[in-house]
Amino acid sequence: MTLNSTPGSIAVDREGREWAVLAIDSALKGRLVSGTATPAVMDLVELVDTYGPLIMSPIRPAADGGFTTIVDTVGLVASDPETASIEQIEQVAAFAKSIVLPQGRLRA
Repeated sequence: MTLNSTPGSIAVDREGREWAVLAIDSALKGRLVSGTATPAVMDLVELVDTYGPLIMSPIRPAADGGFTTIVDTVGLVASDPETASIEQIEQVAAFAKSIVLPQGRLRA
């Protein structure tokens, strides 16, 4: 398991708990940093479904890391799709679906 322990962003849920957004392997996770919740580490999709909506706020300028990587990939796919690989396009689609679709649904 590869862990980028430096959060790219802090998310605040509807009850005021703060979650660090981390990249673990190739998935985005939320790790509880303020408040109480069980479990303290959740897939981002599960976090949104359970405690969302989330309000995201960057804690530092963009730097190397998991969250920045997906942001860069989204930027590439949106601004210059001809140069994006199929894998990059699939990553952007999967990320977007994980945020907007209810848990467990694969299609809109």
